[in-house]
Amino acid sequence: MLTGRGNDENNMAGQDKSIPPFPLVFLQPVADVHCLWTALSLHISPCDDDGSALFSRLFNEFGLSQALGQLSCILPVPDPARFSLELDEPLRRGQVMLRIPVEHCTDSLQHPALDRLHKQGYGIIADGLAPRQAIMHAHAESLLLDCSDGIPLGAAHWMHRLRGPHLAENVATPLQFDQCRAEGFRWFSGEYPLHPSSNASQKDAISRARLLKLLELVARDADAPELEALLKQDPALSYQLFKLVSSAAFGFSAHITNFTQAINLLGRRQLQRWLQLLLYARFPGDESANPLLPRAAARAGLLEALCQHQGGDRDEQDRAFIVGMFSLLDVLLAMPVSMIVAPLKLPPDILDALLQRRGRLGKLLDLVERAEYGSVPLRHSDLEESGIDAATYCRSLLQAYRWASKVSHEA
Repeated sequence: MLTGRGNDENNMAGQDKSIPPFPLVFLQPVADVHCLWTALSLHISPCDDDGSALFSRLFNEFGLSQALGQLSCILPVPDPARFSLELDEPLRRGQVMLRIPVEHCTDSLQHPALDRLHKQGYGIIADGLAPRQAIMHAHAESLLLDCSDGIPLGAAHWMHRLRGPHLAENVATPLQFDQCRAEGFRWFSGEYPLHPSSNASQKDAISRARLLKLLELVARDADAPELEALLKQDPALSYQLFKLVSSAAFGFSAHITNFTQAINLLGRRQLQRWLQLLLYARFPGDESANPLLPRAAARAGLLEALCQHQGGDRDEQDRAFIVGMFSLLDVLLAMPVSMIVAPLKLPPDILDALLQRRGRLGKLLDLVERAEYGSVPLRHSDLEESGIDAATYCRSLLQAYRWASKVSHEA
């Protein structure tokens, strides 16, 4: 069970209302033009200070550095003069990027603070659009703009003057993604991956149909030769399976020479999880990664961790993982979830969770979807109803994203 000092703080907060609750922490993936994660943008619910103390705790106690892996982290800094991280271990230069209101980046009185932060190894992103005549601080080389209503007028002027990479935030659709990319943005965040793509090929649909069949065989404990026979029908699936089995992200260094060996090495439980991942993986010839892959992995990992915290046994944790992994299949395949899961003979609690958000797993899925910083945000009361304190949720979130960030680059 996940525990930590945050549980004690939460209990104390319940007894003393003068102690503020642990802030809600949200992580938003930032992807490049090829849909590979390049950074995690951190958002927090309002707190009394500038966030420095919380950010220091996240790095030192909660494992934020491990969750990042090779990714950068974007932290909101409302006042650069007050910002300071106290870290137990140094970070690589440029790993942390500070999103600073553009008015500070163009204010000469703030330049000494920005110089200090640059010397300490932080990247600086100007958050917002400055007037054309403004003078931007020399180390504010990237621009972050809210593109929920389209690309702001005047963006091109500053994007041409600053080196970048420039980040388009709140990109809602694949069409907006294409427009922002054409304008010169190279980093993107928003809900655009959650909209079905009209470019999915029939070949991909066939491959994923075989994957669903494989999952059905694994679920009923079919013999290895039966699994191998189906795998051999699809070169793309064979390639993806061997690629994932050989991936360093999953801890195997031995050469994989045949399907039976792969199945025996993995075990049925791990094979089932990898097949679930393969549903979202890119296929040979794809120009970009599937942006749904790491998102589904993050959902699955977070559901599993929260289920564990609630006291679920290993079997229920496995079912929670499946719920998270399958929760985006309707987006991936552009068809109703009910049609997708019908042939899989899934347990009733998984079906109730996926189809109706009912039961313990369904409530956790609803909570995890709110945790994605979407239109219906997560609240402290949502966590309390599930018996989860905000600090434990934060630890679970970072644990899930640690794996999802690996999946984004290794799958």
